[in-house]
Amino acid sequence: MMKKLAIISFLICASNLSFAQSENDLSFFNKKNLTSLTKKANQQAIQEIQHPVLREVAIQMKNGNYPLAERFKTYESFLDPKILAKELKTSPYSQFENPTGIYFSANEEVLVWVEENENQKLNLLVTNWDDEHFRMHSYPLKAGLNKFQVKDKGNSYIQHFYDEGKPFKKLKIHILSGKINGVFDARKDDNHKYQKILSSAHGPVIDLVGKKVHLAYSKESLKKGTPENGKGLVALYDSIIHIQHEIMGLVKYKKEPKNHMFGRVIWKGFMHADGLGAAFHDNTMKDLADINRLRKNSWGVAHEFGHVNQVRPNMKWTGTTEVTNNIYSVWTQYVYNSHSPKLEHEKLKDYDEPKIGGRITAYMESAFVHGQPWLTQAGPDRWDRERKRDWGGDHFVKLVPLWQLQLYFHEVGAGKKWGNKDFYGDIFYKAIQEPVSDQESESYYQLQFVKNACKVSGLDLTDFFKKSGILAPIDLIVDDYTVGRMLITDQDIQEVEKYASQFPKPSSPVIHYLTANSISIFKNQEVLKGKINEGFSKEKDRLIIDNLAWPGAVAFETYQGDKLVKVAFRGAGFTNNQHTIVHLPIGSTKVKAIGWNGEKIDVI
Repeated sequence: MMKKLAIISFLICASNLSFAQSENDLSFFNKKNLTSLTKKANQQAIQEIQHPVLREVAIQMKNGNYPLAERFKTYESFLDPKILAKELKTSPYSQFENPTGIYFSANEEVLVWVEENENQKLNLLVTNWDDEHFRMHSYPLKAGLNKFQVKDKGNSYIQHFYDEGKPFKKLKIHILSGKINGVFDARKDDNHKYQKILSSAHGPVIDLVGKKVHLAYSKESLKKGTPENGKGLVALYDSIIHIQHEIMGLVKYKKEPKNHMFGRVIWKGFMHADGLGAAFHDNTMKDLADINRLRKNSWGVAHEFGHVNQVRPNMKWTGTTEVTNNIYSVWTQYVYNSHSPKLEHEKLKDYDEPKIGGRITAYMESAFVHGQPWLTQAGPDRWDRERKRDWGGDHFVKLVPLWQLQLYFHEVGAGKKWGNKDFYGDIFYKAIQEPVSDQESESYYQLQFVKNACKVSGLDLTDFFKKSGILAPIDLIVDDYTVGRMLITDQDIQEVEKYASQFPKPSSPVIHYLTANSISIFKNQEVLKGKINEGFSKEKDRLIIDNLAWPGAVAFETYQGDKLVKVAFRGAGFTNNQHTIVHLPIGSTKVKAIGWNGEKIDVI
């Protein structure tokens, strides 16, 4: 009897239930956590329970159909997302850890039992995902039975964050009210559980959890896109985040966070990233909730998660907000579809015409022919570089040299002493580790990137960076979401060159011509061959090169006298890499084929 009174006293102290009501209602339960009934709780006696939630719980327990496993769970603690963001120099990861699988209606009374703990900070977070302007409300939880009313409907989460040191111990929590919505945890649940959740979830949005990702996606879109294989869908998203963690160096240096990356459905807008994670309109779910379609085109997902994972400011300086996050996108796309690399196969207008690989062709002409500084290079998304307030360029054109570095060290260098599959991993991790100073200019980070690239590769890459326009003089106001001044002087360049001179030059002087189409030529150091005035067909203003007749050619240069006027990378204009379109502006006098070692021979 004394034990029973102690249980009742504990529950009453932690709740707002009246003493009289609690003494009677709670006496039907024989444990503090309200997970089982006493012997006196027969069908007739249970009707004496006044609180409707407790009465319904008791009835279901007596009938043997109470979903205890869905309501009584153990919840982990996670590092506070803001602190993790500071450590990684990223945007915050999920603040919606520990999805409960319980959906609450607006103004519903909540009963939640919490295990005794050492005053750990706990909150029940209720989020209305299906509202266009989603709303969320947080309610503090204490040990014992908590009773309160929620303001709005939505999915619920247990916020259990620690600030420093070791994680808090796991806590048992029993949520007695609300409707079962379900949580699919791909780490332990099978596809049968996934299908059951899709068919029975009470709310319109379902929580899916993997090792690295947490998604809050619409039930109907999941039914259409992935009606059966939830494990496969979550595994694909986990893979996308894993690739980003590799690029950030977190895998190599064993610093992968336990916290999850968060993605959610939205009902207004398109796609974006913000302080909550990545957001995708429900209209995009035809691609994002379908495994095959997502694998074929993962760019958008990797792009928005990439915004969250941008290491700032060291790998996100003025003019690169929509560039350095695409290091993640372009590599992820290639990992899943190496047969169809996006930049090489996308049809877009270059300086002459819409054609396959137009973005890379635009980059090569902007950088190598017109000598435009990197952050202002023109391309299909922006030909008009100068505006009244600032200068700017095509964000995807700016991505090309960063893509070439990944190809060179990860693909061409595979199996070679100088190869480094963690080239970006080493650079990003150095960026994470480096102290941040508000005294540094925007140019500092661009120049530091060049120095770090030389350091981690053990090569003097300054020729490549000068060709690309990254290591070039500039003094312009550059556009971004907020504009900023980019100032790089000749003296700055000389200092970087002096630093890089401690390393040898790479074996190839034409890395700036590398694309996914020419990896094997660079890797195998194929000999450049071809006969002048053969191996092509000629149209009015261009040549159609037969690549079989010009083995070892990584690019073709068009000249007017000694002046370079056009550049075509191998396979430009075609997806099968069998031909190359080479343009001949009026006054062109010769075309040269370029080998991996910089050798040049005449085509015409």
